Amino acid sequence: MIRVTAASAKGELGRAGIMPIENTRIQIPGTSNLRDVGGYPAGEGMSVARGRLFRSEVLVGEGGNDIHGVWSAANAHKFQELGIRTVIDLRAVHEVERTPSYWKQATGADMLELPIAEGGEGTDTNFIRRLQAGEMARFTEADLAQYYRDTLDRHARTFAAAATVLADVERIPVLVHCSAGKDRTGLLIALVLEVLGAPRPLTVADYALTGVLRPNRVEAYAPMFQEAGVSLDDVRVLFETPASAMESALQHLDDQYGGTALYLLSAGGISRVVLERLRRTLLVRSQAFVRVQADGAYPR
Repeated sequence: MIRVTAASAKGELGRAGIMPIENTRIQIPGTSNLRDVGGYPAGEGMSVARGRLFRSEVLVGEGGNDIHGVWSAANAHKFQELGIRTVIDLRAVHEVERTPSYWKQATGADMLELPIAEGGEGTDTNFIRRLQAGEMARFTEADLAQYYRDTLDRHARTFAAAATVLADVERIPVLVHCSAGKDRTGLLIALVLEVLGAPRPLTVADYALTGVLRPNRVEAYAPMFQEAGVSLDDVRVLFETPASAMESALQHLDDQYGGTALYLLSAGGISRVVLERLRRTLLVRSQAFVRVQADGAYPR
């Protein structure tokens, strides 16, 4: 298995004329994980279209808690210029109630809530609550991988519903977010990239990039964990993006369902027509591609 780390995602991934993967980030002040998923190769001379699929952390209004992305009037035009028509919020209902997404106001887009109860990093996710309550003493890389596998098994129809939205040309450009833009968003984007035909090392590198763009995130939660008597080192992985966790999740789909497309078809109830429409909506003829270094350059 080719392994991709956050470090390999951050390194010089391109040569002349080839875009480094970290350049997918859109640098609007107040955000740290806002990215255009476009530009990735998808095989057969195709690539993911730019400006059609975005991923991000949750956005809050001006003066909000900067543990999240924060909108500001000074940068309002930059959010509008994204041209987003639809925002998909994957957070649990109680997370939305406690921290309403400001992406609708920032972009004028339609808001679609597709709640997934299980969440990792965030101020009010289920794992944070369990750690605060003493139900868990630590969170390991194996726990993160299991969380991803379980979430895929439990929420196939939710992921399929999101993919159906992404396939609708009237809905794009679409922005997908959860709390940190790491776990639930990371899983959905990985599913889409797999269906589109992106190389798996690149899909994993896209996931791992969150750890590069948002390093040492556990430190922002230090007061919360100190109050609960939880060591930061014991829960650091919950805020990171180890490649092995996403590799395990995608391998699980291969082993249990025969791959990502069959997972969405059999467990998610999506149709082959919608999957083909997804490809037509998000793919264009390739002009350049992202190069990924994973135990050697990709492609080999």
